[in-house]
Amino acid sequence: MASMRVGDVEVQGIGDGILKTSLDLVIGMERAVADKLVGGTQDGSLFIPVNNFVIRRAGKVIMIDAGAGNTMQPTLGKLPANLRAAGIEPGAVTHIVMTHLHPDHANGLVDDAGAPHYPNAEIVVHRTEADFWMRPHRAGDPDRTKGNRERTAINMKPYLERVHRVRDGEEYLGFTPVLAPGHTPGHTCWLLAASGGGFMALGDVVHLSAIQISHPDAALAYDLDKDQAIKSRKRILDMAATERFAIAGAHVNAPGFGYVVRKGATFGFEPAG
Repeated sequence: MASMRVGDVEVQGIGDGILKTSLDLVIGMERAVADKLVGGTQDGSLFIPVNNFVIRRAGKVIMIDAGAGNTMQPTLGKLPANLRAAGIEPGAVTHIVMTHLHPDHANGLVDDAGAPHYPNAEIVVHRTEADFWMRPHRAGDPDRTKGNRERTAINMKPYLERVHRVRDGEEYLGFTPVLAPGHTPGHTCWLLAASGGGFMALGDVVHLSAIQISHPDAALAYDLDKDQAIKSRKRILDMAATERFAIAGAHVNAPGFGYVVRKGATFGFEPAG
């Protein structure tokens, strides 16, 4: 499995599979431009990775996000097997740090029967994200929001006694949550300080990396607040380029490690190694 060393910390990239998506979801960019940026598609369809990351530190096994499970597409749901192939039993995972609670990041918390894949893990999630997805429906909620809220109830049910809700800026497990709302209300980037470096998990600040790093004004249909998502993306990319942390993107070309760099008025991505 691919890994990246950041100071005194090793981060392993362990995938859940690949996700079929579409340029139809891109907002604010001509289709021909988007198609060229991603290197061509089949009628607008393309595959992106679903990356997860593992950090072993101070006797803990910390995983960032939990993958999609087998609920979405047959090319997904590979994370538990890939963990075992990397020498990590799912039962050994002590903490799962969630960037947000969308299906391709959280449905892999449970199996088909709703039992936990990670029976000894504590779920770490921003309070804003948990409150939004774990509250009852309200009048006017879109169907997509209602559907994800119902799925969140299934995903979180076996972990309800082991949920740690952090506030923005509250350090936990050596991570500092950096709220980056828009894609979801509590979407969170996780910043890990390490001796001699720093590391940030971007989650879905960048969903289609071939487009949104160099063209951060391009939004996605899944963004609940598109204007806010654009502002968050620009702020996080600027922070990553300025501070020169290593970054790990959930949907950046596998294994997702690298650095954000400035390219004139916008940004580029340099793969690690």
